[in-house]
Amino acid sequence: MKREERLRKNYEFKKVYQGGKSRAAQNTVIYYRRNECGFNRLGVSISKKVGKSVVRHRLKRLYSEAFYRMKDKMQKGYDIIVVARKGAARLRFGDVLVEMTGLLKRGKIIK
Repeated sequence: MKREERLRKNYEFKKVYQGGKSRAAQNTVIYYRRNECGFNRLGVSISKKVGKSVVRHRLKRLYSEAFYRMKDKMQKGYDIIVVARKGAARLRFGDVLVEMTGLLKRGKIIK
């Protein structure tokens, strides 16, 4: 993923949390908001309650890859934050893909 396609700064996350909408599934929550860019940006937030650093980093890679694979199907111009819940540590890539697809469809981000 390119550097400009990521949410990294605290103020970027706050804008999405405060001014955006959310959708939740069993192990994943997404927050989303329109942006002024012509492309989508992703931020991933995983608490230490989910697992140790190896588990958290693995989940971050899974969510990023799922976002990357769905990129062509998505409408352009959204900031999206993915938050992993406690039970997400046991997810496989297929599960992550199904959950994220469902959440993005419910948010009408996927065409």
